[in-house]
Amino acid sequence: MKFDKARNLVKFLLAMCLVFCVVGIAASGSQTGVISTFISTAFFVTAFIVIAVYCRCPHCGKRIYLGLFKAVNCPKCRRNLITGAKTKGKKR
Repeated sequence: MKFDKARNLVKFLLAMCLVFCVVGIAASGSQTGVISTFISTAFFVTAFIVIAVYCRCPHCGKRIYLGLFKAVNCPKCRRNLITGAKTKGKKR
């Protein structure tokens, strides 16, 4: 799976986690609340699995955890994550 598709999938999974978490809180004390909590936890765990497996630089293979949603360049090889072009400038 490509990096941009994996990032979009993680965004979707975390949004669904938030939706089911709110439903679970709103329906707390009932069976619907418990089921929503388990579904929310499943989405959360799945999001972290997708991050660990698919959110890597396609060039050097470094996993990108922090700043996943705003990352444009790989922090290790300084290449663009979508196009693969080398970034000009100094490392920070």
